[in-house]
Amino acid sequence: MDKVVYERLWDQSIKPKINRMLSEDDYIFFIDGQVKEKIWLTYEEYKNRVHTYMHDPDGRIDRHKVASVMLYSIIINKPFEIKILPSKQVVPSSSLLANETLALNVALGIVWSFIFEDANNKSDTIRLEIFKDGFIFPECQHDDYLTHVYKMLYYAKYNKYYDIFAFSNILFLIEAYTELKRKIDLVGKGS
Repeated sequence: MDKVVYERLWDQSIKPKINRMLSEDDYIFFIDGQVKEKIWLTYEEYKNRVHTYMHDPDGRIDRHKVASVMLYSIIINKPFEIKILPSKQVVPSSSLLANETLALNVALGIVWSFIFEDANNKSDTIRLEIFKDGFIFPECQHDDYLTHVYKMLYYAKYNKYYDIFAFSNILFLIEAYTELKRKIDLVGKGS
């Protein structure tokens, strides 16, 4: 992703998500200033590390790794902070997980845009139909799947251990799960 693409991603995806989250949450505020540039610089640094780990510094990394690196770049730079509140006021967990929420939604948006671009280029109407409404997530016994992922990301940041390759695999599995579920639904409609 070059700087021009990043600027477009910021303007069309990241900043609108930030604005929406700010309008829906009175407990958070956006750290303006250099955060946009810091996210970009972190992305570039870790994208290059991924290339090095893959022993192909000039090759392209897949959509899941691109999204995973961007996710990491967002959570590590913490664009949201919690407002100082009167004592004994409880902050909702959704506010505490604002950075993780933003990061995961941006990452899923990146994966989705790659899928859609590829499907459009190949005129793959089935793939377009499968992903037109976004992703499907597994059902969980406690909380919903996304909340579990937000918490996992929070603790990965807290423990200073985020694995770009492992999270890339989680993004791949979300894509594969969605594809499988929607194909089952499409086959069921055809019966």
